[in-house]
Amino acid sequence: MRKRGPDGYHPLRSLMVALDGLADTVVARRAPRRTIRCKDLDGPANLAWAALDCLERRTGQALPLSIEIDKRIPAQAGLGGGSSDAAAALSAADRLYGLDLGQPALEATAAEVGSDVPFFVRGGAQWATGRGERLAPARPPAFAAVIARPAARLSTAAVYDAFDRLPRPAAADDSEAPDMPSLASWVRNDLWSSAVGLAPEVARVARALRAAGAEATLLCGSGACVAGLCADRAAAGRVHAALEIDEAWVVAPAA
Repeated sequence: MRKRGPDGYHPLRSLMVALDGLADTVVARRAPRRTIRCKDLDGPANLAWAALDCLERRTGQALPLSIEIDKRIPAQAGLGGGSSDAAAALSAADRLYGLDLGQPALEATAAEVGSDVPFFVRGGAQWATGRGERLAPARPPAFAAVIARPAARLSTAAVYDAFDRLPRPAAADDSEAPDMPSLASWVRNDLWSSAVGLAPEVARVARALRAAGAEATLLCGSGACVAGLCADRAAAGRVHAALEIDEAWVVAPAA
């Protein structure tokens, strides 16, 4: 991660991996008018609404959908829940209206919605660069994890602002991500210090994960969730069982 550039964005290089074990359910249908139902985030407040606005501008046609979102991915957690729902809305509109836009056009539309939305259109494992919208395929490392959510909530903007006030981080290891156990010493997130400075509970959750048996801990995105890395699902299950945190999930790279 580098400091904010003249365009207002932070240049980054990040390995992003789609995970199984924690997901929202998005159900979309063609409808006479657009509606989005989601607990605490209905209608235009939902990022999926903005995604459909962008797609309608690109295609020049109305694409009314009725969308229902069953939220399981927590907000302000660094897990891309809203972005993944927006990507699902784009893909659903493309399919239900037979647009056949193709992956490049869908990802370009997604980039107008948010920096990480193109990743959720593509999925898999990707190196994300630029502001996060430029993707290159990566080999997904073998691991499992326990994702734990602290009570604290973190604003993405606040975490990035705090990052800009800290010394510039050292250059990262640009090598391909290894499998566990080597992955434990390879991973890092340059937003860790700024997130912990704003919410010290994030560090306490990381310590709890290590005490429960995780081999390493990693801030998820800009926080506030923390991932405890494990060799496999069985090991992650043991960590989850030993962890005294209410909101925690066992995840692994999606097949």
